[in-house]
Amino acid sequence: MDYWTFYEGKFNKLSVKELAAKVSLPRDIPVSSYSNNLKARLWSARLSTGVFGLTSCVAGNRGPKDCSEVILGIGDEGLNKLVALGFIPCPVCHPEKVDGFWDAVKEAVSQRYGITSLEMFVDKDVLPFDSRRVEWEEILPVVEGVPSRIYLPRNLANDDLLAFSERFERIGFKLPAVGYYDPEAPGRFVEYNINH
Repeated sequence: MDYWTFYEGKFNKLSVKELAAKVSLPRDIPVSSYSNNLKARLWSARLSTGVFGLTSCVAGNRGPKDCSEVILGIGDEGLNKLVALGFIPCPVCHPEKVDGFWDAVKEAVSQRYGITSLEMFVDKDVLPFDSRRVEWEEILPVVEGVPSRIYLPRNLANDDLLAFSERFERIGFKLPAVGYYDPEAPGRFVEYNINH
C-alpha cells in the first residue's frame, strides 16, 4: 500500500518499502525511552479524528487505513507539517513523550495556536478533539478522497454541521458520515443527521 507522506517539502506517495528505507523505526522500546533522532521518525495523522501520533499506536491502528484515511510525515519537517495542518497529539500513544518533541514543534504550535507550552498543547480542554480545525482545503486535493467518517464534537448545532458540509463542497468533495465518539454506541460512533 502507498501512503501520502510529507517529505522534502511536499506530499509524496510512498510505498511501505520506500518509507522503511527513509526512516528508522525502533522496535520493542517503550515510547518514554526513545532517544533517537527525530529527523528519521515517521509520524501518522488520522484524518477522521484530527489526531497525530506514532505509527505503532494501538488506537490509531484500528479500522481501515488507506490513503484517504491517513497521512504521514517524516522527521521534524513532517511533524511540523502535521501541526500546521491542524492535527493534535494522540492521547493514547503520547507522541509528545518522544525526546526532543517539544523543541521540534514549539514554534509551529505557537504560530498555529498561540500556545507556548507542551502542557497546553496536549491538554484536550485547551485544544479539544475537533476535526473541523484540520486544513481540509490543503489535504483533500492531495489525497483525492475522504475518510469513511469524521469525528466532531458532541452537541454541535445543525448550522455548524451545515457549514462543515458546505466547506467540503467548496473543496469539491462530499462530506462523509460525521458524528461523535461514544464508547457505548455501536462502533463507538454516533452519526449526526444534517438537516439541509
